[in-house]
Amino acid sequence: MGKNSIKADPEIWAHAEQILRASTRVLAITHVSPDGDAIGSLLGLTLILRAIGKQVQPVIQDAPHPRFEYLNGLRDIRQRPTGDFDLIVTVDAADRSRIGTVLTSEKHDALPMVVFDHHITNTQYGNVNVIDSTVASTSEMMLRLSKQMQVPMTAEIATALLTGVITDTLAFRTSNTTPDTLASAIELMHSGAPLTEITRKALVMRSWEQIRLQGGGAVAAHLENRIAHAAITRKLRKELGVREDRGDGGLVGALITANEVDIAAVFVEQVSGDIDIGLRAVPGFDVAQVAITLGGGGHPAAAGCTLSGPMRDAVNRVLPLLREAAQKR
Repeated sequence: MGKNSIKADPEIWAHAEQILRASTRVLAITHVSPDGDAIGSLLGLTLILRAIGKQVQPVIQDAPHPRFEYLNGLRDIRQRPTGDFDLIVTVDAADRSRIGTVLTSEKHDALPMVVFDHHITNTQYGNVNVIDSTVASTSEMMLRLSKQMQVPMTAEIATALLTGVITDTLAFRTSNTTPDTLASAIELMHSGAPLTEITRKALVMRSWEQIRLQGGGAVAAHLENRIAHAAITRKLRKELGVREDRGDGGLVGALITANEVDIAAVFVEQVSGDIDIGLRAVPGFDVAQVAITLGGGGHPAAAGCTLSGPMRDAVNRVLPLLREAAQKR
C-alpha cells in the first residue's frame, strides 16, 4: 500500500457487514452523472443485499446512460427515493454533495449511513466509511463484500461488477490497474460476465449524436502549454443537432490521448446553467487536487466538479489551477 493510499482494515469491513445484516430497508445511492463504476457497484450492492433478504431501493439523481441497458436491473433504478428506510448506503461517491438531491434533511438525516468508495479524496461522510484507494474501482469492493457476506456470485452480479472494473480502468489501460484488478476481472468472467460484450457496449460504442458532439467540441478546443480545454455550450449542442442534454460525448477522454497534452479539461454547460467539468491527466500529474479545491473529487488522473455558470467564469476559475497543477509534476 502506497504512502498516499487508504485501505479500510478488516474491523471496518466487519462493522459495515454487521450494520448491513441488521438492516431491513436499504436506500442505495451513487453519485450524480453516474459512470460505469457508479452504476455497476450500485447494482452489485443491490443484488448482493437482496440475496440475503434485504429490501433495497437503488437511486441516482441522474438517469443512467442508455449504453448500460444491457445490465439487468438498470430500469429498477429510480431518480428519487420513495418510502421509509432504516439504512443508507452510498457507493463510489467521494463526498456527500456528489449524491446530489437524493437525500432530504427531514427524511434522511437521522438514518445511519455506510459509505463504500475507492477514491482517495473521500471525505468520510458516513457513520461507517469503508474506503480502499488501492483498488481500481468500487465494483472490486463489492466483489469483496459478496465474499464477506457469503453471497454466491451470479452472472448478473458479475456483469454489473465487471462493468465497473472495465470502465474505471478503460479496459485495463489506466495506471491504477494492478495484478489484483486483473485477478478480480478473471474471477468475474469465470462467474459469467461477458468481457467482450461489456467492453464494446460500455466503452466502444457511441451514438451518432455523441460522435458529432465530440467532433464539434474538439474543433473548438484550445491547447496551451500542454493543457487542452474545450467548452460544450447549450448553443453548440443546438447547432450540432444534439438532443442529449448532458455529457461531453467522450471528449475529455479523447483530448488526453493527444501526444501534446498532459492535462485536459472539458466544460459542459447544463440545462440549469451550472458547468460540469471533467478533468484528465497523464501519469505524473494530479487533477484530483484541483477538483477538490473546487468542491469536487476523483483520482489524480481523472476527476471532476461542478461550478456555477456562466461558462466564461468557470473557465477563468479553473485554468489557473490547472496551470499550477502542470507545474507540480
